[in-house]
Amino acid sequence: MTNSNLTHTAAIILAAGRGSRMKAKSKNKVAFKINGRSMVGYTVDHLLEAGIKDITAVVGFQADSVRSALKDQVAYVIQEEQLGTGDAIKTAVSSIGSNIETVLTVYGDDSAFYPASLFQEMVAKKETEHCDLLFLTIHKEDPTGLGRIVRDATGKISRIVEEKNATEEERQIKEINTGFYCFDKEFLVDHIGDIQKNPLSGEYYLTDMVEIALKNGKKVEAFLVEDDSIWHGVNNRLDLAKAQKKIKS
Repeated sequence: MTNSNLTHTAAIILAAGRGSRMKAKSKNKVAFKINGRSMVGYTVDHLLEAGIKDITAVVGFQADSVRSALKDQVAYVIQEEQLGTGDAIKTAVSSIGSNIETVLTVYGDDSAFYPASLFQEMVAKKETEHCDLLFLTIHKEDPTGLGRIVRDATGKISRIVEEKNATEEERQIKEINTGFYCFDKEFLVDHIGDIQKNPLSGEYYLTDMVEIALKNGKKVEAFLVEDDSIWHGVNNRLDLAKAQKKIKS
């Protein structure tokens, strides 16, 4: 793919959450090390390797630990209150440069294994398919706890349903949302404010952008990657140990 597409691409890494299941008090979860490098450091390395230089980290809880992990490789914006992923992206949107056409958003705690080529492929697919929103999906044999991708009879995306809201039939779906999004900048800027506060949690969820896009007649596509090992969420110490083992193998 041409580098010109990538010079008009920005990335936002979500690194503000508390990560309570890691039981971390003195540093943010994304600053935990896998084989001597912070997990979020791998994400930044792969983005840079892909040719994406405009990178912003949204920080909040123990922000200094993220800053000391990434130094001046990225720009930083502060999410003052942890009001969810949608709010985190909203915080960062105003700092996106006017020359940017495509915005990638990833979580700092599950993207360490995304290869540089994946970022390039996402941008290329978004360009060729003229998507307003493209997101990464994988098949999980055990999708427990994850958002399922509901498609219509023609295979088009209908919605993403969280497990707690899924019917018995929907729970059988093995295609899950990884939370890696590729947005057309104009769509993102125009509609990030449309996300409504979740009545149960009081948070704003980035996943709602899929429904917002579909409601507004925008083009939404999923990029299904067969190799599910590229996505490795680190929610607790056991997940971290698995990541450690994985990176050494």
